[in-house]
Amino acid sequence: MKLNSYLDSIQLLFFKTNTIMRYFIFSILTLFLISCGDNNEVQKKRMTVTTNSEEARALFYEAIDTHSGLNWQKAEDLLKSALAKDPDFITARFLLNSPFVNNVDRKILNDIYNNQLDKVSEMEATYMKGWYLRVNGERKESNETFKELTSKYSDIPIFWLHSGILKSGGGDINDAISDLEKCLEVNPNSYGANAYLMAKHMVVGTLGNMLPAEERDLEVAKMHIDRMIEIDPSNAYGPTYAGNYERAKGNFEKAIEYYEQVGKIPSEDNLNVYQSNHYLALTNTFLKKYDLAESYFRRNIEIAEGGYDRQALFFMPSLHIFANNFDRAIEATDEYLEKLPSLELPYVWESNQLANTHAERFLAYSHNQQDEESYNEIAFFEKYRMNGIEYNKSSMTGKQYEDNKEWLNYQVILMNAWHDILFGRYDEARESLSSAKKFVEGWIEENPDRLYPYFDINVFEGMIQLNEGDFNSSLASFEKTTGKVGNGALGMDRAYFDYFHALALKGVGNSEDANELFYRIANENFFGIGRALTRELAAAQL
Repeated sequence: MKLNSYLDSIQLLFFKTNTIMRYFIFSILTLFLISCGDNNEVQKKRMTVTTNSEEARALFYEAIDTHSGLNWQKAEDLLKSALAKDPDFITARFLLNSPFVNNVDRKILNDIYNNQLDKVSEMEATYMKGWYLRVNGERKESNETFKELTSKYSDIPIFWLHSGILKSGGGDINDAISDLEKCLEVNPNSYGANAYLMAKHMVVGTLGNMLPAEERDLEVAKMHIDRMIEIDPSNAYGPTYAGNYERAKGNFEKAIEYYEQVGKIPSEDNLNVYQSNHYLALTNTFLKKYDLAESYFRRNIEIAEGGYDRQALFFMPSLHIFANNFDRAIEATDEYLEKLPSLELPYVWESNQLANTHAERFLAYSHNQQDEESYNEIAFFEKYRMNGIEYNKSSMTGKQYEDNKEWLNYQVILMNAWHDILFGRYDEARESLSSAKKFVEGWIEENPDRLYPYFDINVFEGMIQLNEGDFNSSLASFEKTTGKVGNGALGMDRAYFDYFHALALKGVGNSEDANELFYRIANENFFGIGRALTRELAAAQL
């Protein structure tokens, strides 16, 4: 059988089988492709890049491969090295200032997009355009650009991978999965494609949005983890995610074995030791060994280099919220705020970290029923988000600037509604939600394809109705979000709203479905401030 015919028949089978069988067939296909004599050549197909330095080119390709292996810090360092070899390496400069390394500098991106794309190949220009449009919130246009790229250069795996990665950050989950699977067809040994496919089924936190809860399958996640370990046994993320799988199953001792294994893998700058400590801290949190968990975070603060201590400091407040100690959580945010200036983060990044930390303080104060303190944090959140917008103003069009301010205004209105709900001021909360609806209506008129725009409004209305004892209306509000992906404008993990959804189910007498949600929230064994706020509450309902 010719290879193309074989692929066609496999593709037909994909659409006729359930998820597990689909991935079983895919694994067979992978083995077949690996046995083909030209597989190594397939993997070598690269995006052409414009540079006069072969050393810079090699470093760039290494950065791409390293990024696929989930080592974003090293990828960033390699891009810097490539630019040191060739300061005029446009594509390297673009990626260094893009979401590729989680560091967006709009001024640099705008300059490249508007003034320098004619200096690179058509392939590079199209690739950068896809990233640029995503940065500017033009999701549909970005997707179309990557479709153009993957259609024209279908044998270059990195285009499929990066298209899938960008779609993973939005609501395009099924499209993301399709692109990632196509990447594996072209390059069965793509570590990144396996990782992002895994993350559609298992909570990871850093690899985009997941499938709706009812469509996730931990065993599919495990298949991809096994492939990651097979592809690169020296990469710490394979055993890390194997540990996460065991943690998700409640097998904490087995998870700890994997995390300890991570710390024994050689790495530069203690990064694998750091990663081992981090996940041991998380696991001990769920074992309710809070002091031990904090000790692992403290170890990371001591050994961290290059600003990595920010991760331990940022996670500490949630640890204390899991322990229902809001005072310690606030103290932990104080520590992070004091430390931030010394980390020497890029200005916009630091501003966003400040905003996120004040959002955490808002939640800690409000759920501890400290009304004034909670309300004051909203202003700090707004201030630091606005600082980032103003920094980038000169690199935005007038419309982009106003759109960013409008989005921030929308977030602040939602936070005010949330605050009033938690303090029982339901009429005031409704007024805020009414204002929020006007924003959404305008956005829908401008973009009818906007994904799930009423998510936050629906869940907050559900919380109000629940607290007023109108369980049927509350349930109807929450179920408007059923099957949707993403965490809304405020980025709250869904477990938080699922808890109130479960209370509404219980209120209408549907104890079976309510208990299913309560059980999942109480046993999900992953971090997130929403989970921290509701984990013990859910357990108490069972």
